[in-house]
Amino acid sequence: MTSPAASNRPRPTFAVPSEVFTAPGPVVSVYLTTEAALPQATARVELRWKTMRTRLADDGAPETALAAVDPLIEGSHAAGETLVALAGPGGLLYTAHLPEPPEGDIASVAPLPHVVPLLAATQALLPHVVVATDRLGAELIAVLPDKQDLYSEVAGEELHVTRSAPGDWSQRRFQQRAENRWEANAREVADALTRLVDTTKPRLVIVSGDVRAVQFLRKQLPTRAAELLTEVQGDYSSLDEALRRSIEVVATTVAHDTAELLEDYRREQQHPEGLAVGGSDATLAALHAAQVDTVLLDPIQAAGHTAWFGPHLAQVAGTADALRSAGVPDPQPAPLADTAVRAATATAAAVRIMPADTPELAPSGIGALLRYR
Repeated sequence: MTSPAASNRPRPTFAVPSEVFTAPGPVVSVYLTTEAALPQATARVELRWKTMRTRLADDGAPETALAAVDPLIEGSHAAGETLVALAGPGGLLYTAHLPEPPEGDIASVAPLPHVVPLLAATQALLPHVVVATDRLGAELIAVLPDKQDLYSEVAGEELHVTRSAPGDWSQRRFQQRAENRWEANAREVADALTRLVDTTKPRLVIVSGDVRAVQFLRKQLPTRAAELLTEVQGDYSSLDEALRRSIEVVATTVAHDTAELLEDYRREQQHPEGLAVGGSDATLAALHAAQVDTVLLDPIQAAGHTAWFGPHLAQVAGTADALRSAGVPDPQPAPLADTAVRAATATAAAVRIMPADTPELAPSGIGALLRYR
């Protein structure tokens, strides 16, 4: 039995390299608030890292791992609100800057990298295009969480756009010429937007501005771009204002995606042969067998639960004996969440971070939608 909807499910925004999970441990995982807006950000970040570094060293973090993070601290406040760094005995494994601060600084040293906070933050950073348009043209920007944003501008012709007040037949002819010009400008905007959609593959397109211009734009777009369109009501012809308004639209889309996944999970769980499994043992067994399409993970419920892993990414189980029976001579323990994420990378399974205390995932905080049984 296979899932026809699997390919339509949301995929991760950031792909953490598999080398992060195969590098020798222990691994230092750092999520450091950088407070970009504060005037004394540099000094505050350095002091916060100094305290964190001491605590990590006391917990047994390799000095080579800590030294690999040191150069990232200076100037980190200029790149975002959170510095993410993963490092092992061999040096730096991964680094990123996130636009929002974490709920609290995180510093851990463990057998596996702790990437759950990274996944939680980045699943909300959907790639999307924002368009602010009027009857002359538009400004467009593709917001790409893991790449540089792409900006473009379309400047149409002004001829006939501003009407005088001729009367009778001449006014109707004038209006028709203006409408033709507006529609031609919208066609140029549509062409530019379609190119941006084809290049960046956004999850959605958020458009605002002059009502008539938006109508013309929607009419000119091919289906593959038009079906991504969400219109923000109101006169938001400024790109900055359109970007500000897009935050709510993106958040709503993320919540909708999460709710759809949970509904899929509920529906599949109702059938004995449905494409879903729940609980740590069944989910880890499905990951080991490469059956998983999407892991549903509630980090709050999963906290405190342990799993076991072997040298290969997909070698995971709920107990050490289960791995030994699968031919892994020396299984190692690690937090359930980190073990499941590691195994998901082996077969390109997605990981969806779910709301805290999701009842469908109790008591271990984990379940999975499957590709097949």
